[in-house]
Amino acid sequence: MEDILVLTDENGRKVRFETLDIVEYEGEEYAVLYPADGGDDEPVHILRIHSEDMDNGEIEYEGLDDDRLIQKIYKLFCRRNDIQVN
Repeated sequence: MEDILVLTDENGRKVRFETLDIVEYEGEEYAVLYPADGGDDEPVHILRIHSEDMDNGEIEYEGLDDDRLIQKIYKLFCRRNDIQVN
């Protein structure tokens, strides 16, 4: 079963993502997401899990601006999932 997450983009549109993995790095958790309705050439999206409210099941995500951090998280994701990176 796929783990589908629906997020609202900056234009107010709902976008469906498949959760590929949750990666921990330096005490923070990051969600590695793939557009559920995208083609094979779509990039993955990496968001910081900002806060979790376990009482109502809500999770807040935060976008990343740091390209070096994004690359580190992506490399960890690839290593964890035996994905070869060119």
